[in-house]
Amino acid sequence: MRNGSEKTPSHRTVLLVLLVLLIPVAGLLGWLLGRGVTPTAELKDVDVIPDHGHGLFSWHDEVFEQEEREILLRLMREQGLTELYQDIPFSHSTDEIQELLEACTAEGIRLYLLVGEPEWALDTSAKELRAEIQRAALIGCAGIMVDIEPGSTNKWKKDRDSAMDSMMKSLLRAKAAAELEKLEMIVCLSWYYDDYGYAAQLDHIVSEGCDALAIMNYDRTDEIGQIETEAALCLKYGRPLINIYELQEVGKYDLEEIHTYRDAGLPALRESWDELRSAYSDQEISAALHEYRALKAMS
Repeated sequence: MRNGSEKTPSHRTVLLVLLVLLIPVAGLLGWLLGRGVTPTAELKDVDVIPDHGHGLFSWHDEVFEQEEREILLRLMREQGLTELYQDIPFSHSTDEIQELLEACTAEGIRLYLLVGEPEWALDTSAKELRAEIQRAALIGCAGIMVDIEPGSTNKWKKDRDSAMDSMMKSLLRAKAAAELEKLEMIVCLSWYYDDYGYAAQLDHIVSEGCDALAIMNYDRTDEIGQIETEAALCLKYGRPLINIYELQEVGKYDLEEIHTYRDAGLPALRESWDELRSAYSDQEISAALHEYRALKAMS
């Protein structure tokens, strides 16, 4: 005859039941926190799709120095930025790169390798891009941010259609390489390609050439309308959309007042973001700031 354990669960049984109940909850919390969204924020606004995580571009290598790196990480904390798109020159040692990666990881920041030359868009084999994807994997990056727009090349000036097709093919080839390395590939583009009549190429890039799309929405006259086509494509194919804000000073790279928030200030940028986020509340969209030196100057 068995004892009363059939009717009265043992401590071990109770623990097993609790674990079964708690594992799904822990998984949900981990998913939310991994995307930069707290459970409280999710409950407050259930109609808004969680954001990808706000990011910062950094094209210069001073952040490999400890003092400058601490400033970078402090600014990112203050601005709620969780993604760092960092250019990493070959001149830096493995130890220097590892220090940056570990510092970012300790702060809950995901490090992406920021790469791109305009000429790469003209290489349909994506040789350079594929090499950078392998490098990002070796470094241990979360992914790669690709900015290879051909606008400054002679081919774009002479044969825009051919240059656009080449960039599309290059990105599709690179995306296949990124999948093999299990890396997220973000493609950075300007907002006006649909105005040039390249809706079909954009469709291919979003559907097959990226994991997320980052748009340089550098005209403050109609930020919501300017990314309407790209937002629709991202929604259609389930891609996160990143809206990039310019912070560099007027006059640099021919920037005009209307292209940058340098003089308007960060409060104006946040107001713009709130409006943009509201307009595209049915999809995953986040913001990115361009770039670190400019943010530092404004802070």
